[in-house]
Amino acid sequence: MNKSQMLRYVNMPLVLSFLVQAGTALIIFSEIKLPNKELVFAVHEYNGLALICLAATHIYLNWGWIRTTFFPAQKRAA
Repeated sequence: MNKSQMLRYVNMPLVLSFLVQAGTALIIFSEIKLPNKELVFAVHEYNGLALICLAATHIYLNWGWIRTTFFPAQKRAA
């Protein structure tokens, strides 16, 4: 499996994980009264770990593009 195919399996869970993280953060910070708020905290915590792993994998798979875009090779004086 090449990097392009792997990105297909990483990008969608990354987006979904980000949305879950943002949603649970809004619930936590807005202090909405919920009967099982401990579950929201647990989802937020474990999803945060998954988000970090997915983001690190995404960066690893795109490192070539990141390196050429943000760290262009400096031309040496001849």
